[in-house]
Amino acid sequence: MKLLIITEYYPPTIMGGGETNIALVAAALAKQGVDVSVLTSHQGSLPKYERKDDVQVYRRLTTGNNPGSISSNLKRSTVYPKSVIKEATTLAEEKQFDRIHFIGNSILAAKELRKLGIPLVATIESYIALCPKGDRMYHGKSECTLQCSMKEFLSCQKNSTEIGKMRNSALLKYNPAALTYLYNHYKKLNKSLQYCNLIAISEYIRNLLLQHGHQSTVIPNAIDVDKFNLSPAKENTPMNVLYLGAFIRSKGPHILLDAIKGVDCQLDMYGKGNMKDALQKRITEKGYNATIHDPVLYDKIPQIYANADVIVFPSMWPEPFGRIAIEAMAAGKPIIGSAIGGINETIADGCGITVEPGNVDQLRDALRILQHDPELRNIMGKKGKIAVTQYKEETVIETLIAYYQTLPPVIK
Repeated sequence: MKLLIITEYYPPTIMGGGETNIALVAAALAKQGVDVSVLTSHQGSLPKYERKDDVQVYRRLTTGNNPGSISSNLKRSTVYPKSVIKEATTLAEEKQFDRIHFIGNSILAAKELRKLGIPLVATIESYIALCPKGDRMYHGKSECTLQCSMKEFLSCQKNSTEIGKMRNSALLKYNPAALTYLYNHYKKLNKSLQYCNLIAISEYIRNLLLQHGHQSTVIPNAIDVDKFNLSPAKENTPMNVLYLGAFIRSKGPHILLDAIKGVDCQLDMYGKGNMKDALQKRITEKGYNATIHDPVLYDKIPQIYANADVIVFPSMWPEPFGRIAIEAMAAGKPIIGSAIGGINETIADGCGITVEPGNVDQLRDALRILQHDPELRNIMGKKGKIAVTQYKEETVIETLIAYYQTLPPVIK
């Protein structure tokens, strides 16, 4: 089988867990004998073509390089789709692919690329085609249950501090032209769903797609479990708490900072985002025992998990999946996570503690429970190592290949 995966970003360019997952999946498919090509954007001085892990990577696409920038997002929504259509068509003529698999907003090219007569697949791993703000947070406060209209969007965004990874500044909030553009872009993404065979990365996403009238098959993200099977560090004194993720409000890093007050622990936070300076200021002013670190390469992540005692995933928004949870379980670490979205699925029973999103007191209580009970931490970690096997790359890839093989031919 010849497969083309189209993704806006691909390692070493990483904007989130999606890029990590697709690189793992591409390499695992290649191991199983699939002829895998990846079409992605060219960033910086990276080679325009390379073969890595038996995957052919073509960096021919043009897009923005900062999802937190208005100008960059404008380029992503206008230039990028045209670039995908042009380069994918050229590459398909060269390689004669059997399947094309879209990741993220690459799906915008589906309407045109279906003319190639190749079965199209799209993995839905975010809300960009299901919510104009991309976060499904109603008025920026609680999980949304609506199928959004323009009226609802205009009302909702006024009370939201973020749109996607962008700060919802006055330039957006009170700009009718910008808001109309954002909503229309969402509608284009939403309409593009109809041209593809859809994969949902969680039951949560599958149910949302049903709400929008689309059937899908659940195939979760995969993880290389063996990479996280490192010898654990000695028990830390005080307890070491780990946060990995963006420093943006929807991820809840500020909630975690306030929750460690009165807890005997050391908090290490790895990430970047528009809240970084505010978080550092809060640490300094409050005297919190916390350290902010720059992001690290993904191959360093397993050791960071191994050095920690407890992993906290304090998202305030409904994460579509919850990669942090499965990485924590693979590392044999207990996880405290918000009871929202896909996190409810990925934190297996007995492997951690779930708390109400944004509830500082509940999060503090959970931290104290694990602080005072090292044996419970150990038990949760062992259960996690068992539960995470359902996400092993071999299992997920076997399911994905079987899915590709069942796809019906395209009717032009």
